[in-house]
Amino acid sequence: MPADHRQQLQYGFILHSRPYRDTSSLLEVFTRDGGRVSLVARGVRGSRARNSARLEAFVPLLFSWAGRGELRTMTAVEAAGGTFSLPGSRIISGFYMNELILRLLHRDDPHPELFVCYERGLQGLLDDAKPQEAVLRRYERELLEELGYGLALDVDTETGEPLHADAQYCYYPEQGPVQSVVAKQVDCPQISGRTLLAIRDNDYQDPQVLREAKILMRFLLSRHLDNRPLKSRELYWQSRDL
Repeated sequence: MPADHRQQLQYGFILHSRPYRDTSSLLEVFTRDGGRVSLVARGVRGSRARNSARLEAFVPLLFSWAGRGELRTMTAVEAAGGTFSLPGSRIISGFYMNELILRLLHRDDPHPELFVCYERGLQGLLDDAKPQEAVLRRYERELLEELGYGLALDVDTETGEPLHADAQYCYYPEQGPVQSVVAKQVDCPQISGRTLLAIRDNDYQDPQVLREAKILMRFLLSRHLDNRPLKSRELYWQSRDL
């Protein structure tokens, strides 16, 4: 049972916001210690807005709130210093990261390690030298692991033998990789052992690894998203697939 009052400031980020009534906003917030929280931020819009903190995505903030139920009232917000000013198209990748948390993480379910992964993902998107697809593939894998859906990336789960880089595997969502020659169904992606081992090692230098990793992650995530499309992907489809 979550506490009724959270007056201690909580470090976090706004995942999504929308206007509420004349001067307020509804915020979906991801905090390091409290998980995902829904807040009413009163009097934060318009010429008489009462606080100067930037209530935007990718801005580190300190929040406090009070109240019962799923929707609480924000009582204070302060800047936590700095911002993740994502360049160009990478801002859509940041929205994609936010949307996955909104869709997959239950409210009031603390995941401090996932918060670390989220910040690392934002930091990676800031670095133009890092391919953003590599950043997202690592984030997706870590997100699944933190939510209890970790990938099997070491052995053939049918035989128990180590994965072979030059072999092809059928990846079953509830089981893991099974070498294609003994797989019992075709309703699963065919992924090379080289790609599975590279995902394990967070090594996305090979373009083929990136292509196959995207196929695998989309397949696995779609099951947890009930095959419902992501709005962030729809926004970005004309320039680059996430």
